[in-house]
Amino acid sequence: MQQVKGIIDSHIHILPAGRTASLVRWIRRSFPSHPSRENMSPEDIIGDIRACGVEKAFNFVFPLEVDETDSLNLFSRDIAREFDMLVPFGSMHAGTPRKDEVTERCIEEYGLAGIKLHPYAQRFEAFSPEFEPMYRTLDELGRPFFVHTGFDAFYGMEQDLDYLRRILDRYPGMPVVLVHSLFPRFALAYSLLAEYPHAYVDMTNVPGTIGLYAQLPEAVRDNMDAFGDEPVELDEFRAILTDFSDRVMFGTDHPAGMGTPEEIYRDLDGLGLDADVRENLLRNSAAAFLADHCA
Repeated sequence: MQQVKGIIDSHIHILPAGRTASLVRWIRRSFPSHPSRENMSPEDIIGDIRACGVEKAFNFVFPLEVDETDSLNLFSRDIAREFDMLVPFGSMHAGTPRKDEVTERCIEEYGLAGIKLHPYAQRFEAFSPEFEPMYRTLDELGRPFFVHTGFDAFYGMEQDLDYLRRILDRYPGMPVVLVHSLFPRFALAYSLLAEYPHAYVDMTNVPGTIGLYAQLPEAVRDNMDAFGDEPVELDEFRAILTDFSDRVMFGTDHPAGMGTPEEIYRDLDGLGLDADVRENLLRNSAAAFLADHCA
């Protein structure tokens, strides 16, 4: 890996021990040889990314049950107090009551940077009226909403992307980060970046998947459904990096990414990006985002 000073990893998961073990078991069901271990500690996860030059990381939690919401948000706060390289984010469940109050508590009382939802893992629709109180509060506070998008075929679920556009229309004070960049719908991701200056994308797990896809013979790519019904829009993927790299971030998803952190950063290097684009993905975009939107 070519070193960049002060990498900011925009996507990791340090969770309570039992949740880390279940996360690793989940990723190993799809990738049995995945290198992560069920007993990985926060020190293990941080040590792995530090070895790649990471100096700061966005840490995401997500409750799988309603009654996990507050305990996980407190965990996010406390683990960041223990490891000051972590930027802590809160989360909630579709069934969490008083979502506006929970959002305000996360930001103003717990000192969390924003809210992240993983609707596929959490098994609900994030772009829906249920979350309007959360959107409204984030908009009022000027804090970001990170949300998993894309990889629909892998999860066997879909999202209401028309409602996503309505959210972007109604809440210009809420930065929206499309985690995984709507893969493989890069044309849509490009159009949202072009239309909404408060839209961002996170390219976590995308380079590794692009690399696997590009290695396939063209005839196989044209007749496969592993990526869903839509093609992987490689031209638009490149256009995002060319035109909007200052709003593109990159993370490892450690300990549930596509391999070890070293392998994930090698996948990024394999794209052959221009130096300024690469530095935006590895540091500059996330640094500016933190300064502008996360106080």
